[in-house]
Amino acid sequence: MPGPAKVIEKEIQPVEETNVVAEEKYKTNKISVEECKRLADKLEIVMHKEKPYTNPNLKIADLAASIGTSSHTLSYLFNQYLNRNYYDYINDYRIAEFKRLVEKDEYAKYTLSALAELCGFSSRASFFRYFKKATNITPNEYIRSIGKNNE
Repeated sequence: MPGPAKVIEKEIQPVEETNVVAEEKYKTNKISVEECKRLADKLEIVMHKEKPYTNPNLKIADLAASIGTSSHTLSYLFNQYLNRNYYDYINDYRIAEFKRLVEKDEYAKYTLSALAELCGFSSRASFFRYFKKATNITPNEYIRSIGKNNE
């Protein structure tokens, strides 16, 4: 019966290799849960106080430098500790900023494109795409739902 045992072994092996490949990316960068928590807290403070997400050209290296870590470590923090990618993290802040601005009367005359730009989106298309992905409604539908009228 050595034949079937080898077949089973080969079927299982790729699954194990997949897990190894995922771990391989961060094998030299094992960060403790305490360090992840510290970096996540520091990141939250920077995001709220400095609003780096409003820069449409923000790179992960820029954000990493602002919290005193490497881009590799920050990538680990996003993917392994926060369970989300860099772009979704940044774009969630941009969407929250849009929602905050649209509530204010002084931004009522701004177009959606202008508001999206103020929030850090590099294009109207990327703003609409991510807004719909994050909220399941369009920006216009959101504005109508809160009783405002930006077009």
